[in-house]
Amino acid sequence: MATTPYSYGRFIGRVGGLAVALGIGAAIANSPAIAAADDSASTSSNSSESGSSSSSTSSHDDGTEQKTTSKADTPTEAAATTSSTDEPATNRKKKKKVSEPKAADSKTNTVETTLKTATVSDPEPKPVAPAETLAMVSTLSTASREVSQPSATSSPTTTSAVTTQTVAVSPLGTPEQLAAEQRAAQTVNTLPVQLMKLVLQFGWRSTAQQQFNLVGGPDQENLDALNEAVDEYAMGAAFQQQLLNPMTPTAVMQVAPPHTWYGQDVSGSRILYDNPDTIYRFMAVNKTSTYVITGQFTGDDPAETTFSVLTGLSGNTASVLNGKDLVRNPDGSFTITVSGSPTGPGPNHIQITDDTTLIAVRNTLSDWNNQDPMSLSIERVSGPPNSLFAQLGGFAIPFIGPTVTKNPLLTTLVSLIPPLPDTPPLLRGTVTAVIMALGLQMEAKYIKVATIDPTTGERRQPNVFTNPTRNAEFLATQMQSAGYFQLDDDQALVLTINPGDAGYFVVPVTNDWTITDNYWDQQTSLNISQAEKNPDGTYTIVVSPQDPEIWNWVSTGGLNQGTISIRFQDIDPEATNLPTVSSQVVSLDQLASVLPAGTVPATPQDRLDQIALRKSGFNNRFAPYPQP
Repeated sequence: MATTPYSYGRFIGRVGGLAVALGIGAAIANSPAIAAADDSASTSSNSSESGSSSSSTSSHDDGTEQKTTSKADTPTEAAATTSSTDEPATNRKKKKKVSEPKAADSKTNTVETTLKTATVSDPEPKPVAPAETLAMVSTLSTASREVSQPSATSSPTTTSAVTTQTVAVSPLGTPEQLAAEQRAAQTVNTLPVQLMKLVLQFGWRSTAQQQFNLVGGPDQENLDALNEAVDEYAMGAAFQQQLLNPMTPTAVMQVAPPHTWYGQDVSGSRILYDNPDTIYRFMAVNKTSTYVITGQFTGDDPAETTFSVLTGLSGNTASVLNGKDLVRNPDGSFTITVSGSPTGPGPNHIQITDDTTLIAVRNTLSDWNNQDPMSLSIERVSGPPNSLFAQLGGFAIPFIGPTVTKNPLLTTLVSLIPPLPDTPPLLRGTVTAVIMALGLQMEAKYIKVATIDPTTGERRQPNVFTNPTRNAEFLATQMQSAGYFQLDDDQALVLTINPGDAGYFVVPVTNDWTITDNYWDQQTSLNISQAEKNPDGTYTIVVSPQDPEIWNWVSTGGLNQGTISIRFQDIDPEATNLPTVSSQVVSLDQLASVLPAGTVPATPQDRLDQIALRKSGFNNRFAPYPQP
């Protein structure tokens, strides 16, 4: 929407009114003569809900006319189904609901295709996007095909056959997700974000020079990756900007790799030791409101599913609801209530605190091809009306947000100033740049996770990995063994891992800037399901630039220097048999002497098969669009 001087005047007026309301409210609230006010009128907003399906028809290069049953066929239509994240919930409900990709009801949609044999009288078919052609959809490993043969009495000029395919459709491609991705792409192109990128590049490089000083600072490969790492951090911040308003919550996937689907190319948003096995989704919440989260599991359960209550801007974990503790319906669906109360009306409930800002949902998939992320949506069912204060992220500001949350009168006063119909890109970019500024501190903290020994506080030598510890800023229920490597082309880092009582672990390679690279076309990570176990129950993982021709190889992706955070999850809080990790560096020609008996070798064909399986599982996340 175009921005005019009049709209800027309205914005300035609302900000001024908000400031006055806060000032008056603070003075009144501090008076002991004022009693607590009642909660404001309730409102409701929907996110990621399933709707009725519709049909779209497109012409194909081979003369095929494809009719696809889905809910959203283009990002434009998807965005149309989602009102701005800044729009009041009452206005959004009045909008007509447009067809959208069906995710929550079923893992698959049926695609019916009618094939025609072209004749000279047929019009020339129009080209379409490659991802929508029958040939590309047919490459999906989950598709099943039934072809009826043409009858003997078919017309001599037209031979027809009907093909019915069942094509997997990822539950991640919701209209809200597509709209958020478009909005984030616009935000990162604003001037404030571009300027903050320069600040981060300088700050991160200075931090890396200090933290990797034992190996001479970041090498050239990592310096070449700096700009891309900052770009992904900016994209992540642009998503976080959309998650500041708890009055219009949506379930948004971020910390995600680059991907292409529904006609749009989406930049990566990976940060701070992203896990290649984990689907990350976030929902804004606040104690002044109550919410209902719904979802459904299909296929095999993920290795671990968690709902983490995060506080403040730092995202510390306050509490965790494990997916294993969810009470589900027979079809795998579930409902979770969210509020400040210790209990809810149903068996699944999350209590949030005065400083709660987000609920982070993680689906960790150890088997990429058989485990699926669940469908997920959130609805606000009661609380104060949407406001400019909430729209600008006021409830997430340290001290101010919790103060307003705890005081019903202040909440009522800030709710008097309505939100803007849509935040101008420049304003979104300014807020995103502020969020990015936190990256100067956050990146330094997380690089130190790899370079500083958590028990001694001393600088850690390269290639040294020890027993894991807990870090609440990752996830309170996880354990991590972090470090960094410095390897020559003919060297290998040999890790011996005993998972103990942990049901899951992963060894992912990240660069100096703590993000992964291409883990779908390269085996730059390996988890407990993908690796082969030693006879004694331990795992031997070899990390190296060159292929050592064993099954449990983790490629550095061409890096000679980088970071690794080995994660252990699905650990019983009462477990006593905790994981252990040890490491050593050897030359490749001496590798056989340190490998345990029974180590599984890998032929070149085995490696190709491993990569093909990874790529197939990765494509499932963005189905029905195979990734380039």
